[in-house]
Amino acid sequence: MIEFEWCSVRFSLADCGGGELKEPIPMHCHSSSSYELHFILSGEGTLLTDFGEYKMRPGNFFVTGPGVNHSQIPDKNNPVNDIFIYIQKRNSPKLSGAAKLFLENRFFYHQKFESECAAEILREFRGSKPGREYAAAGLMINLLTRITRIYAPIDNYKENMGENLNDMRFLIIENMFLYNRKFTLKELSQKLGLCERQTQRLLKKYYGKTFREKLKENLK
Repeated sequence: MIEFEWCSVRFSLADCGGGELKEPIPMHCHSSSSYELHFILSGEGTLLTDFGEYKMRPGNFFVTGPGVNHSQIPDKNNPVNDIFIYIQKRNSPKLSGAAKLFLENRFFYHQKFESECAAEILREFRGSKPGREYAAAGLMINLLTRITRIYAPIDNYKENMGENLNDMRFLIIENMFLYNRKFTLKELSQKLGLCERQTQRLLKKYYGKTFREKLKENLK
C-alpha cells in the first residue's frame, strides 16, 4: 500500500494489477471511500453498471466509485486485457476544486484515454526499485489531475479561482449525453447529486428543454 496526498486529500494506492479477464466479474460495488480506475488495453467486453451498459474496447477508460454496482463480462473469443488501479480516500477534509470534482463523480466512462501512465504506476507498484513509493505517488497525482481535467476541461485552471458548482454539473450533463445512449432522469440526477426536479431545472436553464426532449434530440 502506497500513501500519497492530492489536493489536501490523503489517499492509499491499495492495489494495482491487470491482465486478461478470462471469466466474468459478477455485479459488485466498492466501499464509501474507494475508487477503481480501469484502462482497457486490448480485447472486447461489456461493462454493466447502475448507469447503463457500455462497451469495453482498447483505449476505453472508466472509474467506479463508492456504491456503484458494476460487472465486467469479457468477450469469449477476444477477452479484455486491462490495468486496474484501486485507491482509497483516507481523510475527510472540506473538499474543493479538483478533489471535490473527482470524489463526487461516482462513475465516469471515457472512450479514449492513454494508458501509459497507468502502466508506469503498475511497474512501480509491483517493482522493487529504490524510491518506488515516491515514483508511484507522483504518477498518481499526475493521473488524477489529468482525469479531473477531462471532467472539467477548464483552461488555466487554478485552485484559488473557485468554481461554480452548476458549471461543473453542466460538464457532467454534457458527458452523459455525449457518451451514454441510454439512461434515465433518475440516473442522471444521482450522478449530479440532485433530485429529479432540480435536474429538470438545470436542463431547462442550459438547453431550454426537458430531460425527455433533450434525450430524444440526443438519439437522433
